[in-house]
Amino acid sequence: MADFHVFKGPEELSQAAARLFIDCAHKAIDLRGRFIVALSGGSTPKRLFHILAEDRNCKAMPWEKMLIFWGDERAVGPDHEWSNYKLAQDHLLAHVPVHEKNVFRIKGELGAKLAAEDMRQDMINIFGDQGVPRFDLALQGMGTDGHTASLFPDTDALTATDWVVSVIAPPANPNVDRVTITLPVLNAARLSLFLVAGKGKRQIISEIRNDPTAPWRYPAACVKAEKTIWYVDDDAFDSTLADK
Repeated sequence: MADFHVFKGPEELSQAAARLFIDCAHKAIDLRGRFIVALSGGSTPKRLFHILAEDRNCKAMPWEKMLIFWGDERAVGPDHEWSNYKLAQDHLLAHVPVHEKNVFRIKGELGAKLAAEDMRQDMINIFGDQGVPRFDLALQGMGTDGHTASLFPDTDALTATDWVVSVIAPPANPNVDRVTITLPVLNAARLSLFLVAGKGKRQIISEIRNDPTAPWRYPAACVKAEKTIWYVDDDAFDSTLADK
């Protein structure tokens, strides 16, 4: 069952997310010797990236034992304004001592289909090919249509069993082909952390909390990792509705 935590605003939410990120990294390394994370795009993680890059937090992170993937990417180059990799590079990776060999970006410039194949090979190289890959942390957001990663309502990617797939002409803005990890991989994660802010998400958050049919409409509600945590701000949370 998902666990919801409510914060007064995006800043408090992001600070808490940074603490959980660092704690998750240390626990993963203590147990397994490495920390494997799937980052997300969108506007909400940007402040988290800034906080992780701050001197105190940067020194607290074991960057040399961290392996970085992305949950999804647009079929664009790494310098394109739509690139999820560029967002993380500009606001986090360029400011911390992570080795480039530990960064596995999705090569959107290859086109979505080839980029998906390339990403799958990267995952095999790190996780092996026996069983579904298990990220220590999958950082996720949610769109105003309830999508997460590039898993959109009523699209074939929702029922895909491959680890990673291309999403051609998605119902999204910008309407550009994408690559995404799939629900089997998201649900195998040890921790899935959703960061959601803003009034535009309030209705969907209420439905995910209280309506058992929400997974039929909203891909984000289908994520059931080993542990699934939602960090939401006051604007995205309707406190008048009690959880069932």
